[in-house]
Amino acid sequence: MKVAELLKNIGAGKLAPVYLILGKEDYNAQRISTAFIESMPEDQRTVNIGQYDMESVSLSDAIGDALSAPFFGDRRIVFIKHPYFLLAKNKKVKIEQNIDELINYLDNPEPTSVLVIFAPYDKLDERKKLSKRLLKKAVVVENGFLDEKNTRDYLKLLLKNKGYSIEPQALEMLVRKTEAKLSLAMNELPKLMILAQKDKEITESMVAQMVAQTLEQNIFDLSDLVLNKQSKKAIEMYHDLILQHEEPLKINAILLGQIRLLLQVNVLQKHGYDQGNIASALKVHPYRVKLALKKSRAVKRLELRNAYLGLVDLEEKMKSTQQDPTALFELFMLGYFKEKRIQMKLS
Repeated sequence: MKVAELLKNIGAGKLAPVYLILGKEDYNAQRISTAFIESMPEDQRTVNIGQYDMESVSLSDAIGDALSAPFFGDRRIVFIKHPYFLLAKNKKVKIEQNIDELINYLDNPEPTSVLVIFAPYDKLDERKKLSKRLLKKAVVVENGFLDEKNTRDYLKLLLKNKGYSIEPQALEMLVRKTEAKLSLAMNELPKLMILAQKDKEITESMVAQMVAQTLEQNIFDLSDLVLNKQSKKAIEMYHDLILQHEEPLKINAILLGQIRLLLQVNVLQKHGYDQGNIASALKVHPYRVKLALKKSRAVKRLELRNAYLGLVDLEEKMKSTQQDPTALFELFMLGYFKEKRIQMKLS
């Protein structure tokens, strides 16, 4: 089931006993949560809605709540969040969960309760008995990231419904600065609408003024400079990030991840994968894959490999010495680590 269909059903009062909201789109997850809450009379919400985070609360408490009769109302709504036990690798948490209770509940759900399980994951471990049972018994709602086109269309329609318009260049910049993630873009819209309140049109200059570029976006730009061997500009940008109190190891980790993505995309594309299949295989937002595809076509795989190995060596130096991070990055840009690696092979 799609998110739009679920919201329509909730509005019409057509509710199932158990829902699984599967995917990482935070904005739609919040819309779903709000719709369920607003489906209940306001004076009943305090006593008939329960929210349980599985990383800190017992599953037994959540199931016990779902099995309870509604208090002065027709139904109870129980939200389960972060069900890590549905994944292949369980997170290390302090609390041990008795998943058999949930398996038993799925076989005999309480008719006056609605159990909503938010699983912010790409997929479940379908080898597990609980995952199999949940996928079979629950209404599964697809809540994955929207692709770039759907994100654009949603933003334009929402603004139109609120009496606003947005310049094409402004929309392009907003999508780029928020990496086409709907939840990030929606966080920026309120301040843009306030700024555009007079003429009801959001302009490119407004987006440039109000929407800050994320660290990931800055490092995406930095990776361009690194791969294009624009040493002076790359070092200046790195120095600026350090002045903004960004951690050198964090910068390097994100930069390393970006180069790794380019390598993976490069390899998968050569094996016939298209954009959608690559995004699915790597569990990466489609917009990031689109940008990586464009960039990887312009860079030889050997250059990507050398940059990746150089960044690995740079990280090792950062962790093992007290040398200035900017000075180490300068050595990286000058090919020092690449040369050292060649010398090690020859020795």
